[in-house]
Amino acid sequence: MNSLKIGVFGPGGRMGMDIVKQLKGFNSLKLNFLCEKKGHDIVGKKISGIVVEDDVKKLVSSSEVIIDFTVPSATLNLMKIMNEIRKKPALVTGTTGFSKYEEKKFNSLSDGMTILRSFNMSFGVNLLKKIVKVTSKNIGHASDIEIVEIHHNQKRDTPSGTSLSLASSVTEGNKKIKRHLYREKNANKAREKNEIGFASIRGGDVVGEHSVYFFLDGERLELKHIASDRKVFSIGAIKAAKWLYNKKPGLYTIMDMVKN
Repeated sequence: MNSLKIGVFGPGGRMGMDIVKQLKGFNSLKLNFLCEKKGHDIVGKKISGIVVEDDVKKLVSSSEVIIDFTVPSATLNLMKIMNEIRKKPALVTGTTGFSKYEEKKFNSLSDGMTILRSFNMSFGVNLLKKIVKVTSKNIGHASDIEIVEIHHNQKRDTPSGTSLSLASSVTEGNKKIKRHLYREKNANKAREKNEIGFASIRGGDVVGEHSVYFFLDGERLELKHIASDRKVFSIGAIKAAKWLYNKKPGLYTIMDMVKN
């Protein structure tokens, strides 16, 4: 059986570099193409024996599954080019920070494509989402809910995509709890009912930490996930690529992999 051809979009980033590193441990997968944005200092250099290129069309035509951790504009451009060819590769994307307009564009471009999209590729976080949903269903109505996340000092988007995903799990558990409030943007404001508060901390080299608090009268429940090594995200994305290959067109998440 031939190895599955994997293309990595954004190998110059933190996630991209670690995905290339972790792929060495998967014998059934072959790192086939590395693509970075034009002008990046690693274009033309060799990584794991492969010369990094800036030709997105070549990335698409050379790959069976593409793993993407870039920025929204780059992901949307990649999807646009993928839609231009008949035999589309599958796409695993963990890009975060989409605006409302970009989110609509993503959904439009994803039609007819085979995509696994997750703001957090960790299996632990996706199990946490299940727990948060059940907790919200049972005690959400009686709780003040806050989500706190900590990341390294180079992370741009706030709150993190994972925080927003955890908030979605809260709402799935209790449809009434859906109002979002970003603490750093809404100072001097009293809490309202059915509100999810967000707080973001940036510093050092923190890989990722997420806490969901359910504050009750006289007690509180804290549900937390701490990532101490970036490889949990990389390995999750690689396993997702292997799982996604040959799936029918559709928009999948890591939850589809762990629901059984």
